[in-house]
Amino acid sequence: MTGAGLSAADVATVINRQAITSIESLIRPYLRRTPVVQLDRADFGLQPGPLVLKLEQLQHTGSFKARGAFANLLLRDIPAAGVVAASGGNHGVAVAYAARTLGVPARIYVPSVSSAAKISRIRGYGAHLVVTGSSYDDALAASQEWAASSGALTVHAFDQAETILGAGTLAAELGEQAPTAATVLASVGGGGLLAGIAAGYGGRVRVVGAEPETAPTLTYALKAGRPVDAPDGGVAADSLAPRRLGELTYSVITSHAGQAVLVTDDAIRQAQQLLWATLRVVAEPGGCAALAALASGVYQPAPAETVAVVISGANTTAVDFGQ
Repeated sequence: MTGAGLSAADVATVINRQAITSIESLIRPYLRRTPVVQLDRADFGLQPGPLVLKLEQLQHTGSFKARGAFANLLLRDIPAAGVVAASGGNHGVAVAYAARTLGVPARIYVPSVSSAAKISRIRGYGAHLVVTGSSYDDALAASQEWAASSGALTVHAFDQAETILGAGTLAAELGEQAPTAATVLASVGGGGLLAGIAAGYGGRVRVVGAEPETAPTLTYALKAGRPVDAPDGGVAADSLAPRRLGELTYSVITSHAGQAVLVTDDAIRQAQQLLWATLRVVAEPGGCAALAALASGVYQPAPAETVAVVISGANTTAVDFGQ
């Protein structure tokens, strides 16, 4: 689907609601329809107003990444060498799970910042795991070398049409579960989730990406008018810190007027604690950036505006936050 010789902008045109609907029916047997919780923003100590949480951390493998993983493995031709993926952790977990489910060999590269919980899950799903380098980009370079030498199919964590289309099935679900939502907030790393949501809604809602100040890939790209290198550290470095936004994800996000807001690491930690204290829901730092944008006041909705926040990522060993 990427197409030899096609630009990212060309490929982005086929990433739309119609394509997502078609793919949704293909991958549905392998996914959970994750629930939403409807509540009032006052429950989190904010000004009253309607709030919907999409609990995508209850998806298979603990994150939305299972959607893109199955889309890749079901839509693309898999060679005898199987598949290879680079990941901060969650994408690797998802590819390992999808590969085991479909009987495909998988090799996963992760950096040393990947959490113990994610490393354990990848191994538990039977994939060959390689821990290398200190960042996602180090793992990506190593995975590309393996793909070139082995003939394995590369399953990119975000900058792949099938990955984005799979992520977009979340928007298809959320649109049915929360039809009055005017704004959707979602975390941003490489942009795959936000691109999928933006394409899935096709301009019907405001789509806002929340990213750490320590890993501002979308913010830097929007300022530069193209993906550029950005800092890649912080508390969510194992899920939201590639060196730059994807070319394809940038084209999809900007074609739907996607926006970006920045949150501090402290705000992310506080959102984790708030989620646990209020709902007894556990999520990893990268899964809480969108909630942090709302809870910290970086994104301020109108009083009657229904805001939907995607919570994604439960691969963490922190479960009680000392409470």
